[in-house]
Amino acid sequence: MEFIDIFAQKFKSMEYIGKRISIKRSDKETSIVIVSQSEKTKNILLFAWFFIWTVSGIVVLTQYFLIPDPNTKVMLIVWLGFWAYFEFRIFKAFMWRKFGVEKIKLKENKFFYKRDVAGKGKIKVYECDFIKDIRIVDLKENSFADNMNKSYWMVGGEKLAFDYYGKEIKFAMQIEESEAKALLKVIRSEIK
Repeated sequence: MEFIDIFAQKFKSMEYIGKRISIKRSDKETSIVIVSQSEKTKNILLFAWFFIWTVSGIVVLTQYFLIPDPNTKVMLIVWLGFWAYFEFRIFKAFMWRKFGVEKIKLKENKFFYKRDVAGKGKIKVYECDFIKDIRIVDLKENSFADNMNKSYWMVGGEKLAFDYYGKEIKFAMQIEESEAKALLKVIRSEIK
């Protein structure tokens, strides 16, 4: 019975903003976890895209060794450069959708931020005293770049930002407007 009480108390202190954001508060710290947006059908399509893209690159690479013309070889090297770049971007997006989590921890007057993909990622630390103008990122409906960043196939689309030593730091990827407002309120109340 004691185990059940401890378990219930642990999750009683959890708050939720929407389906993807959880907040856990204690006396010394506040932890926020934002799970990446994941849809089964889109994940299957993203994996299919990655697989087909990989196979096409391998096919072109094998043809490189069969072509005698040096100009054609140069063109293939350029094509393979573009292919490798997009191969990396597709893989990164697939891994983010499958295993990605944003972790924010506010403690000891510091803002800790980590983009965690399957347990890997670098923690960035920001002193709360130097964080200025925490805000919702203003996305333009007509902007091609903003619309691309909101797409499922990209890792991006951050909804919150702050200024830190003159540099804009963005986080909270692809959350809803209502979630962004609620999360902004929580972070502002913790940082003060």
